[in-house]
Amino acid sequence: MNARHLATGLERAAAQQFASAHSEYVPQKPSPSNPVRVLIVGDHPTLRSSLRTLLELDPAIRIVGEAADDCETVKMAHRLRPDVVLVDLDMHCCDNYEALAEISQRSLASSIVGLTIHDDQVERTAAQAAGVNLFLEKGVPYKQLISAIRLAAVNSLNH
Repeated sequence: MNARHLATGLERAAAQQFASAHSEYVPQKPSPSNPVRVLIVGDHPTLRSSLRTLLELDPAIRIVGEAADDCETVKMAHRLRPDVVLVDLDMHCCDNYEALAEISQRSLASSIVGLTIHDDQVERTAAQAAGVNLFLEKGVPYKQLISAIRLAAVNSLNH
């Protein structure tokens, strides 16, 4: 699959199914006065910094924190209660899935968006079981990254 695609056909179908199942809701759209609160998670400072720089270009997104490992991720999610956790699923330093499952089970964030370079269905299934709502391939174009974060935040209002 091309790294420039937002999601696989299966993920698009799931997103469409979710949207149609929740069409009775009218969520409040992200805006500068109602920004999406994002926690960035990744073990590489350069990745976190790059994501912060890109996301801060959108006035309807506010970065509330950055975490570098699983323990820090759970603590920050508990303290900051972000709308979206944007997490590098390819971290080597820790057990991402255990931390994401805890965040999801304890409702410490409204939505979890996973960044990955892999198109391995087994890994994606494990990530979904841990609470990842949406997958993005690393290197996704800026507009698709922003749209995905906004979509994750809006969809989370429907729960």
